Amino acid sequence: MGKAGDKKTEIIGDYAATLSLIEVALGSFLHAFRIPFAGTFLSLNQGFLLCRAVLSSRDLDQPKMVPYHVSNVAAVLKSLASAGKKLGPMLSLSMQGFLFSLGPWLFGARLIGLAVGMVLLSLWAFLQPLVTYYLFFGRQLFEAVAYLLEKTLPYVGLDARRLAWLFAGLVALKCSAALVLAVLAWRTQGRALFQDRLVAFAREKGIRPLEAKPGAASASTFLLAFRDLFRPLFLASLATTGGFLYFSQGEGAEILWILMRPIAIGFLFFYFSRTLTLDRWLLRTRGGRFESFGLACQAALEKVRKV
Repeated sequence: MGKAGDKKTEIIGDYAATLSLIEVALGSFLHAFRIPFAGTFLSLNQGFLLCRAVLSSRDLDQPKMVPYHVSNVAAVLKSLASAGKKLGPMLSLSMQGFLFSLGPWLFGARLIGLAVGMVLLSLWAFLQPLVTYYLFFGRQLFEAVAYLLEKTLPYVGLDARRLAWLFAGLVALKCSAALVLAVLAWRTQGRALFQDRLVAFAREKGIRPLEAKPGAASASTFLLAFRDLFRPLFLASLATTGGFLYFSQGEGAEILWILMRPIAIGFLFFYFSRTLTLDRWLLRTRGGRFESFGLACQAALEKVRKV
């Protein structure tokens, strides 16, 4: 691998390590204290870091997909965390990185490219719950929600149009914040900002991704996955779907059978979200099409271990 490849690997490893440290350290802090909109803050932080990664890689021969590689390496490090949920955050990191990369890929490492990438990245937080719960419940959940809204909105002084405008306002608010961060990244090129303080916070707390040990899952993992089934959003979705099926079909046995599907899929999702660990060959790849990715994973992991 030449000097250009070494520089690309260094950039990807450096930003992926920073992103991983902030995701684990700051994410643990925000979720522990149940701070609202923690996921929104973490996704915008990822976008800001990706903006800086793009600007740092402008001199490379193939810089366009650097932010996507940074996100995927950070997702690999997330899979090696010793505890906590993995599958959902890994999916968010990867998909947000992919969506962001479309901006620089289409418009280059310019302000317009960063702005488009940030807007696309900010949309995933609204799409992921829809995709996830569609996989859990299928179309019955969305039919049930539509039926429930139709019956209840008039009693709270809203209609479908006002609700749509409210949702659009929330999306626009996050997109506006994303655009502000894109401009900030563009105007502060080469200057250290608050990410350094966040990494220092991780260093002080001693929080970092640790390489998980392979082996059978403990009984506590099953219990935690089972407890996840009682999350308010999952229970509300289950109750809404069950109520809709009851009033529209009225067959108790069939309804119970239908509801077993999201419960089973949900348990498997929550279980693998806590136990998923990517095979170690991703960190030891030599040669072939995945060599650069494996080297970037190794570089990021080494930087994390030095914290």
